[in-house]
Amino acid sequence: MTAPTVFAQVLGAMQESLQAAAPVSPNVFRARARVVPQQMATAIVVRPAQAERDASVGQGAMALWLTAVAVECYARGTVSSPVDVAVDELMGAAVQRLMQDPSLGGLVGSIDPQGVSWDFDVDGEQTACATVTFYVRHATASASFF
Repeated sequence: MTAPTVFAQVLGAMQESLQAAAPVSPNVFRARARVVPQQMATAIVVRPAQAERDASVGQGAMALWLTAVAVECYARGTVSSPVDVAVDELMGAAVQRLMQDPSLGGLVGSIDPQGVSWDFDVDGEQTACATVTFYVRHATASASFF
């Protein structure tokens, strides 16, 4: 069995950060399908979106990568907390937690939030999703994913 790629390691580190100490949500998943069970008031899904290698560094050098990771923040609205407020609070907490250690324990050069998209019609059950796209800068051995 081969070691996990750096992409899998990044997802794992981001998931661990969101679950550490007082978890941002009791439900933090990696690469899960979009369906969130009704009994979950909040959930976060960390999934890879795209990775691009910077070939300008030349042959034989370290491979530099820019990997987009989507952090999907799902929240249900209630009478006391409308859905837009609930998803905004969860998104803010997730970003704040991840930015406490933007090197993910030294695994990457940096993570930076680059954009947010919202979906207010996730399941017809007062659930919204705010997806924060992070750009992760990291390196691997030349011509390698490890």
